[in-house]
Amino acid sequence: MSTHGNPGRHGHRDRGMSLLEVMIATVIISGGLLGVALLQSTALRATQSTNERSQATMLVYDMLDRIRANRASAQNYALVRENVFTVDGRTGACAPGAALPAQRWEADSVEWSCSVRRVLPDARGRVTVTGAAVPGGGLPATSGAVEVRIEWCDARSGAVGGTPEFPPLFTAGCAGAVNVIVARSGL
Repeated sequence: MSTHGNPGRHGHRDRGMSLLEVMIATVIISGGLLGVALLQSTALRATQSTNERSQATMLVYDMLDRIRANRASAQNYALVRENVFTVDGRTGACAPGAALPAQRWEADSVEWSCSVRRVLPDARGRVTVTGAAVPGGGLPATSGAVEVRIEWCDARSGAVGGTPEFPPLFTAGCAGAVNVIVARSGL
């Protein structure tokens, strides 16, 4: 039996892929790889934003713990305001080995402000202490409340930041979203 007369079985058509098929496969694979790259960059941005939120949350609760540990000076912590965050987090009062103030609340303020600036360079913060009357330097006669707030600009996000309960207060001119972390506690 001769196969010379049947070109469909072993003929010219079964020798491989045509140039057009190779080009179409290349376009499809390229599109898939671009999609994977976009997905990876989006995941990286989201991971960085999540990391910043986690760090800010830990810093807010760190300050609450510092205030609870030094209740006798709780009212002094209200001096921590957004204008304290003008240091860069690594030089001046924030330089490794820099002398801390003698008062515990002042040292806490410096340490905390420097930590915030190292983790979130464009952050602003505020500590609000209410109802912490300290007669004679003892424990508060009335129960007080503390609110610690950190705000920072996330230029990677275009969404409006904050919530209706906690809108941004002092981060203006942000090209992205303003993230707000607030924690409240009793003394």
